[in-house]
Amino acid sequence: MKTIDYWVYLAFSAIKLFLFSLYTDTPFSFGFFLISLSSALLLSSWTLLIRARKRRWILLSLLALHSTLLISDVWYYRYFGDLLSVQLIPSMTQMNDVGGGFLSLIRWTDFLFFADFLLFLLFIFALKKSRTPAQKTNGKLAAVIATVGLLLFSAPLFMSIAKGERWLTGDATSNMREYYELGFWGYHGYDFGKGVVSIFRDPIPSEQDKVLLQKAAADISTVNKGEQPNIILVQLESLQTSVIGQKIGGEEVTPYLNTLKEEMLYFPSFHHQTHEGRTSDAEFVINSSLHPLRTGSVYTRFPDNTFAPLPEALKNGGYDTAAMHAYEASFWNRNTVYEHIGFSHFFSKKDYPDTEKIGMAINDEDFFTTSIEHMEKLKEPYFSFMVALSSHIPFEIPEDKKQLALPGYENELVRNYYHTVHYVDGAVEVLVEELKQRDMWDDSIVIFYGDHDSGLTEAGREMANKLDANGVTEQFELARQVPLWIKPPELTQGETVETVGGQIDVAPTIFELAGIDPGFMLGTSLLSDTERMVVFRDGSFRKGDVYFQPDLTTTPGTGECYSIESGEQIDGSACEPYIDEALDQLRVSDTVIEDNALEYIK
Repeated sequence: MKTIDYWVYLAFSAIKLFLFSLYTDTPFSFGFFLISLSSALLLSSWTLLIRARKRRWILLSLLALHSTLLISDVWYYRYFGDLLSVQLIPSMTQMNDVGGGFLSLIRWTDFLFFADFLLFLLFIFALKKSRTPAQKTNGKLAAVIATVGLLLFSAPLFMSIAKGERWLTGDATSNMREYYELGFWGYHGYDFGKGVVSIFRDPIPSEQDKVLLQKAAADISTVNKGEQPNIILVQLESLQTSVIGQKIGGEEVTPYLNTLKEEMLYFPSFHHQTHEGRTSDAEFVINSSLHPLRTGSVYTRFPDNTFAPLPEALKNGGYDTAAMHAYEASFWNRNTVYEHIGFSHFFSKKDYPDTEKIGMAINDEDFFTTSIEHMEKLKEPYFSFMVALSSHIPFEIPEDKKQLALPGYENELVRNYYHTVHYVDGAVEVLVEELKQRDMWDDSIVIFYGDHDSGLTEAGREMANKLDANGVTEQFELARQVPLWIKPPELTQGETVETVGGQIDVAPTIFELAGIDPGFMLGTSLLSDTERMVVFRDGSFRKGDVYFQPDLTTTPGTGECYSIESGEQIDGSACEPYIDEALDQLRVSDTVIEDNALEYIK
């Protein structure tokens, strides 16, 4: 057969796409196979215009490139639940934010993606030995294959447009929806095109987006209603709710944090709303009451755009504002972003002693005690935002700090996660006791919260198995719930507050406690009686007892509805009234961030 090398190439490409779906546990429908095959035909048909001997080596190179992109997407998907994008390029220098944790994502079977390279290489040598005469180019066949590819690729797109589906008009909530609609190569091609267009695009919101924005807009003035308390906001790295109250082998993982329920308001149904920016997303959501981007981090993609952030409003209301993070000031572009959103001071690595490191930076205990010294130099009232680091993935901790026995746990990364969290628990105790001894506790608003989960919550793995959290709702709670403690000034008795909320609600809560009117905020105060909806970047949401999990293989608005209490799937009518509201909230947030849209309502 004159073109057998080309057909073998297509067969290997199709097998690898199936392997990708298998490794990522994503659907592989016949329609998805056809759309992916069509883009492969379009991208490779030109090779038939080249003589066979050269073509075979080109096809071998294409297989290697395909495998490299596939395996990279698999690893990225396992951590972020999304695919790589060219818009992540500004964030690539920050990838050590994940660090050695990526090693936990790699499995030896992943390298089967490159098996076709070896097999095709053997195939080339076998063809050489057969002394097959050099063939002419196949122009007619190339044209037919390109035409078939174009028809297969275009037909579902025209059908989607005819139905008025919005996914291709900038309304998608996740890259995965475009992946299912366009196929593997179609997604990456479309993503590349969007990346190029974004360079030249004039960021002006559409009329429809302006209407949504005006509807969501609040009074953006800042009003100081009286004497203001100091505010201490502490972000704890990778702290998920499952560790609070957890015992392993009879030992409490977080003995001190467990007792904080007695003197602070504790919110067990609080959720992180981060996406690909992880820690930087948590900071952004907490301080802006907006959602993270669906691709990349606001800190690296839109650091100079206009928001109505918490630090700026507090600063305008008379507060001295300071951010504290004992790592490189330029990491995640914090030195630029912190100043832009209203922090008057930024204490970074250079402002902390060179003491024992745990993980990326000095240990949390020394970080907290030094941060208190910085706070004492601020003018009152002050807003202090501390970002801790000791429990950062890959959870490296000295042997003498490992105080838990952890019987039954074999995964070293999981064991070290519990060890670092146990250490952080003790560091928080030191912080609270220091604040009390220096009379900085009683009259202040003090808040602790987890920035995101551990990244070790995947169903079927050790942590999920031990916690019996492999069902849909159990997985949601394990991966999304992070603890939150709030101490208003002069609180005399702690309380567990069952209110459902998310990180987007923290800034409005602080404004209420401080007696300052918030600016443009999508969240609502956790101290109000409002039954809020907690929306996540992929369009999923929780409202009260219901949890909606969208079906990203089709158009927005479809998915499955669950009861958190029972863990069972329930009738979709319980979720249906809120689906468009969730999508609109994401759209408003994207418009504010990407189109600098607050300029249009100020």
